[in-house]
Amino acid sequence: MNLKADRWVVGQDYFEAPTCASCHMSATRKQKVTHDVGARISWNLRAPISRKQKNWQQKRKNMEDVCTNCHGQSFADGHYYQLDATVKLYNEKFAVPATKIMKLIKKKHLLTNPAAFSNKIEWTYWELWHHEGRRARHGAAMFGPDYTWWHGFYEVAQHFYFKFIPEARELNDPEVNAAIDKLLKDDPMHQWLQKPTKDLKAAIKNGEMQKIYRKMFSTQ
Repeated sequence: MNLKADRWVVGQDYFEAPTCASCHMSATRKQKVTHDVGARISWNLRAPISRKQKNWQQKRKNMEDVCTNCHGQSFADGHYYQLDATVKLYNEKFAVPATKIMKLIKKKHLLTNPAAFSNKIEWTYWELWHHEGRRARHGAAMFGPDYTWWHGFYEVAQHFYFKFIPEARELNDPEVNAAIDKLLKDDPMHQWLQKPTKDLKAAIKNGEMQKIYRKMFSTQ
């Protein structure tokens, strides 16, 4: 590690032990040092529902430039394929339907207490996207599978199916219940709740479930 170098360029002066700055701020052979830590970030992973950043294509190229100083292009391509699919899974399966249900609840003034976070379902929704949901997305972006799955999607699913949905049903509103019923019945990602475990295992073994998700979350 050429610690005495004036510029200390990744892939030129060092290859080992990258830090946060290596990817987000430090110089490469093609890029100067930047203090704009968002210049290489293509997704907004902080919001309830993730969106691509403005000028995301260039920002992704900036980050890929960092990656390919130490890795091959196929490594960078594979990483972004997985990241995009993970974010789409979070968005489409959990964040979008939960947000629609929450907006409907607020539109119909179904919450008992007027102050923000004075109703249990508000806390559940907040934790679903702000805690578990952000861990899942950031874990995928930062090569952290434990945070993506064990501390991410596992808890997102638990909050969604066994806290958020039951709490929404407890409001006893026909329109809210109808929206939930339609989601669980019609959306292939949620139909597993209505099927015996043996049938689900068979669908996984024969590739049926993989086909459903591959079609829905293709990044092509």
